[in-house]
Amino acid sequence: MKKTDRDAVIDAALTLFRMNGYHNTSMADISAGCGLLKGSMYHYFPGKKELAIAALDRVIAETREKLFRPAQDTSVPAEVRLATLAERVERYFIGREGGCVMGNLALEVGDQIPEFQARIRTYFNDWKEALATLLATRHGRSRAEEMAEDIVARVQGAIMMMGVNKDDRPLRRASRETVQLLVTAEAVASASA
Repeated sequence: MKKTDRDAVIDAALTLFRMNGYHNTSMADISAGCGLLKGSMYHYFPGKKELAIAALDRVIAETREKLFRPAQDTSVPAEVRLATLAERVERYFIGREGGCVMGNLALEVGDQIPEFQARIRTYFNDWKEALATLLATRHGRSRAEEMAEDIVARVQGAIMMMGVNKDDRPLRRASRETVQLLVTAEAVASASA
C-alpha cells in the first residue's frame, strides 16, 4: 500500500514524539521530518493535538493487528501464541530509538490531555487483555489479569532500560520469562531430558 502525505506526517510525528516528547515537538519539526511545507500539514490536521490523536490511533490499530489480535486465535495453542506475542513485542521495540511512544506520552502528558489518556489506556488495556487471555488458560482469569499487568509494567521498564543502556537484554529476559509462564511441567521435563 502506497503511503500518502498524511501517512508521512503521522510517521514523522510518531518518530519525533517518541524521541523528543509531545511538548518538545513543534509542527515545524514535523514538517521538516516529513518533507512537507508546514502549511501543507494543516490540510490534514488542524493542529498538533489532532495530529497526535491520529498518531496514537494508528499505533493502537497497528499493535492490535500485528501484536495483540493473533493472541486471540484459539486455533493455535496458548503456549505458541504467548511465545509469538513475546517475540513480536521484542521485534517491535528492539532498535526503535526512543522506546515506546505510548509509554513516553503516558508519562509526559497522559493525565493532562483526556483524548491522549483514553488512547494510551486503550493501548495498554489491549496489551494486558491479550496476555490475560493467554495466561488464563493456566492460571485462571483473576490471577492472569494481575500477571498481565505485571508483565506490561516489566516490559515497559525493560524498554526504558534498553534506551538508557543501549542494551536489549532486559527486554529479551522479560520475553523469555513471560513465555515460561505457560510452559508445562511436561515440556520442561522433556526439554531437560
